[in-house]
Order: sequence, then C-alpha cells, then structure tokens
Amino acid sequence: MNLHPPTWKRLAALTGAVVLAMGACTFAPDLSRFAACDSTGGCPSGTACLTSENRCLPTCGEAAACGSPDPVEDLDAGSDMDAGPEQDAGIEDAGVTDAGEVDAGPSALSLESSLLTQAIESVPYSAKLQARGGTPPYTFNATGQLPPGLALDTEGNLTGTPTRPGDLLLPVEVLDQSIPTKRASGSLTLRVRPLLRVAGPEPLADAPNNRAYAERISATGGKAPYTFALAPEQSLPTGLALAANGTLTGTTTQAGKKDFTVVVTDSDTPPQSAAAQLSITLTAASGTVTVISRAVPWGRVGADYSYNLRTTGGSNAFTWSLKDGALPPGILLDTKEGVLYGKPMSPGDFTFKIGVVDLLFSDEKPYTLHVD
Repeated sequence: MNLHPPTWKRLAALTGAVVLAMGACTFAPDLSRFAACDSTGGCPSGTACLTSENRCLPTCGEAAACGSPDPVEDLDAGSDMDAGPEQDAGIEDAGVTDAGEVDAGPSALSLESSLLTQAIESVPYSAKLQARGGTPPYTFNATGQLPPGLALDTEGNLTGTPTRPGDLLLPVEVLDQSIPTKRASGSLTLRVRPLLRVAGPEPLADAPNNRAYAERISATGGKAPYTFALAPEQSLPTGLALAANGTLTGTTTQAGKKDFTVVVTDSDTPPQSAAAQLSITLTAASGTVTVISRAVPWGRVGADYSYNLRTTGGSNAFTWSLKDGALPPGILLDTKEGVLYGKPMSPGDFTFKIGVVDLLFSDEKPYTLHVD
C-alpha cells in the first residue's frame, strides 16, 4: 500500500525545507526504527510504505493529528547537541614529573674516622679532622682530655707531639651551620708508632788487637725485625764487617778509635729509618780477664731486652755479679753467661756496676742503662 498523497507531499515539502535550511549540510533521517515494507509494498494498519526507503511510516492524514509528534518533525533532532566546552585533550602532559634535584635537605652529620694519618712518638704531628653531611663549614671541639702533647682548634687542626706510642683516643665533636645546629661526636683513633732508634751500645765493646771480635748493635721502637747497614761513605776498621741483623764480627789490627754511622730500618708500613754515630776502639790483648764492654744498649719499657757483656783473657770459667747499684725493674743478670735480659718495666736511667771473676782474676765496669 502506498502513502496517501497528503502525507507524501508533507514529507517531501518538509524534507526539502530541511535541505534548504541546512544549505551545504545533508539531512539524512534515520528510518531504521520503522518496520520494512513487505514484498508487495504492504504495511501494518496505521502505517504506509515509503517506497523510496522501503519503510512503513505512520499515516496521520492532512491534519497530522497523530498521537505522537509528527514523525518527520520527530526526525529533526534540532540544533546540534551542545556538549559544553570542547574538551581540551590536546596532548596529555603526563610526561616525566619535573622534580629537578630532590631537595631532601642536609644529610646526617658525621665524623670521618678513618682519615687521620699515622703519627710517630716524639715527632711533631699535624693533621686536619674531617666531617661529612650537614651544612659546612664545621666547628670542632674536644669533648674530653686529649692525649698528652696534642691540641685541637675549632677548624679541626690537630697538632702537637705525641709523647707515647699506641692507639690514642681523641674525644671530639663537630657542629655544622644547619638551623637548628646538627652535632656529631665520638672518639677518633690516632695510631702513634714507636719511634725507631739505634740503641747502641755507644761506644761498642773494644776490639782486642788481632783477636776474634763479636758485638751486636741493637735498635728500639719501630717494628722488628730490623735491618742494619753502614751509612753511605762510612767504613769500619779493616777486617770487621756488619751483618744485616746488626752483628759486627771479624779480626782487626787497625789501631786507634774508629767512628762510623749506622742506619737501621724497621719492618713497618711505611718503614721508619734511624741513624746514629757509633765508635769502636782497638785495644791490646790481655792475658787476664778484662771486661771490654764499655756501655750497654738502651732499652724500652715492655720490649724484649738482651745484651751479652764482653770479656777478653782469663780462663773462660766466669762468674758474673751485680757489684753496685740496681738493675732496671724487669731486667736480670745471667751470672754464668754475663747476659742482661728481660723487659724493662720503668723508664729512666739506671746506674749499676757489674763484675766478673775467674779462678784467679776479676774485673768490673760501671754502666748506665737508659730506658725509654
């Protein structure tokens, strides 16, 4: 069944009007919601087939008195829906957060505990304390008594002359410029190495003319074992030689007194070296027992000590004894071998006299043993 002429005319007129009103725009109503015409062009009651679209549209008559708005007018959705301001999607500025450097504020303040250089006993020392974190510049203070001979200023300069070896504790604190002020404190460790010395004896034992000679040069402080050598351009009496362990041996006929310089080097890292001038005197051989040791080596508190007193002549069946004075605390005398040995317990200069006797003769000598 075809649309009635009035309905068709109204639809055509309205469609034309819409086309004219939109100008360049094209109006294409969506008729898909209406049923399709059957194969003969028929439609259900109350509708008519729009053959150009093959859809069944309501028939409203000339007056268009339908129960719902005019179907054609219903197709006009009116003006474009105003979706509000156009969404400015653009390019989403997610990017990477531009945080720059994170300002977490000053880091924790602490003392640097491992940067102090080693010191040497009795040698002037200078170092600068270090800190990290916080807000420089720093201010340093001692929080307790510093070891003898050392001083600390507010800039962290540690100066002075350590008077004893060992690991010395430095009670200190550091303050920074933060608001509020940060503070860190603790005990830093300063390693002080024992001062290396050539201990002598000075003078060495006399060298009997054309007799086998043996003497031992000693050292104190530093770190054993020690290595001994003559200083450059130095020489011993003809016929004598110095071994690396400090033993002086040989036979000489050179007359008079001979001075020479010996250098000792220890085994520490870095090593210490020390030099001293020693002397030896040639003497005539004697047929009676004679003590030829003119001096004894220096000692050091707590360090092993050993020195063999030397003689010439006699029967070699000797007995040694302390004749006068007192040995340093910790030092003993071997009365058969004439060896002073032990570990000195107290510093100071100790004066005593030691005698030797064989079957027929005797001799004695005074000595001073200096203990550091």
